[in-house]
Amino acid sequence: MTGSCDNLFPEIKNIPKCKKCGYRTDFRFNNEEFKLKRKTMDYSSTYDGITIVSLKFKEFCNQKKYNNLEFIELKKAPNFFQVYVKGNVIEYNARMKENLCLECNQFESIIGPTINYDKISKPLDKGFYQSDLWFASGNEKSPKIIISPKTKMELEKEGFKNLCLNKIEKSL
Repeated sequence: MTGSCDNLFPEIKNIPKCKKCGYRTDFRFNNEEFKLKRKTMDYSSTYDGITIVSLKFKEFCNQKKYNNLEFIELKKAPNFFQVYVKGNVIEYNARMKENLCLECNQFESIIGPTINYDKISKPLDKGFYQSDLWFASGNEKSPKIIISPKTKMELEKEGFKNLCLNKIEKSL
């Protein structure tokens, strides 16, 4: 969407980035010139952590009233959208945080995501959630997307292409 871990595409002039470290400061930036290569999947991600969904996925979420999702149309890929979770934040721990930039207050890398189970006291309500930390390195950081057990069942019934759902369980 915007480049690689270390380098942003030079032809995209308006990507918000830190003057000191050079990394993106808006990880939800929409590149209006982005061209989607594979248009057969209902759910996918770019190398720099942007989640892309099909119109079928968007319509399903609207019908099920998942109101905390934001869909941004991809201008060069009709019927496909960037999608983000608004709110519904779950606290995560990181095994390691490296190289804090004092200008933009971002770490270069956040590694080893694990849910802070001590902060979850009951099963998740229906819907989509996101981690409070954005994991990976450089320009590739993105939140972990989590769904409730009920939402998982609804999505599995629909048969979306390329949707990989893993069960997260608290280890005893």
